[in-house]
Amino acid sequence: MQEGLNRLGGQPQNLVLAGRYLLQEEVGTGGMGRVFKAQDQRKDSTCAVKVMHNHLKDDKISRKRFEREAELAISLRHDNIVAVSDFGLTEANEPYIVMEYLVGESLAEIIQRQGFLPVEQFTSIFLEVCRGLSYAHGANVVHRDMKPSNIMKTDCGQIKIVDFGIAKACARTGEICPTSASALKNLLTAREIDRETEDLLQDLTQPGEIFGSPLYMSPEQCYGEEADCRSEVYALGCMMYEALTGQTPLRGRNAMETMLKRVHDQPPRLSEEKGERQFPQVLEDLIARCLQKEPDKRFQTALALYEALEQIGHAK
Repeated sequence: MQEGLNRLGGQPQNLVLAGRYLLQEEVGTGGMGRVFKAQDQRKDSTCAVKVMHNHLKDDKISRKRFEREAELAISLRHDNIVAVSDFGLTEANEPYIVMEYLVGESLAEIIQRQGFLPVEQFTSIFLEVCRGLSYAHGANVVHRDMKPSNIMKTDCGQIKIVDFGIAKACARTGEICPTSASALKNLLTAREIDRETEDLLQDLTQPGEIFGSPLYMSPEQCYGEEADCRSEVYALGCMMYEALTGQTPLRGRNAMETMLKRVHDQPPRLSEEKGERQFPQVLEDLIARCLQKEPDKRFQTALALYEALEQIGHAK
């Protein structure tokens, strides 16, 4: 364990964290860490352990932030949010969190497999997502990295939001100081940038850093501003658009071009996507409102979006 899990190749063999969590096999990896199926030997139950990548371990501020955000995640108890039960550090000082083990597929996988979601399936999934987000926002917790891969549908049919609080905890290495944020805003306003600057900004917009995932970022996040619940309404708008059409709105050839489009271009309406599908006008209007550039023109809360979606569900 002294080497650190994230530097060890292959699968863990009989590694036990905190004298309690027996790591069994790696079940996933991403920009923020590796996820292992594990056995909680104290409770004799299956759980998932996510071990963060090494870039956090030597940063005291990041570690404190991780602990604070993990505590917040533990406090969230809702049917539509993955339950986090514990957190700590490995012997190599790598932060880890312990959560419920989910068996199922992500919304990203569902969209990839089906191409798009029928309106009825779409409505049932996003109602549950909005319920979970509304609860979290009521507890003053913002996810900051909402995207289809962070929505799970379990084999039992439950919808769960995963990675709550982790995006902010892992933001330190990609965080932009106020001066850099101002420079970024000037660059985006200018519309045209040189290749060297584009390469730099591509690095700053990798998933898991402070910006979150570029395909689901709001215009204000593109400017380096703090995300709030209205930013997450925008992200939900992008996700809903993708779920219904198979395409994310305002997608550029790279992260920088996507950011420029978010700031300067008007988002397309559902009916503008190629294909023969037709959508209810009320659904078109709902997604268009989520994708408004000005936060004040969007649904102001996930609860308000939930109520609007519920009306669509009742109208079918």
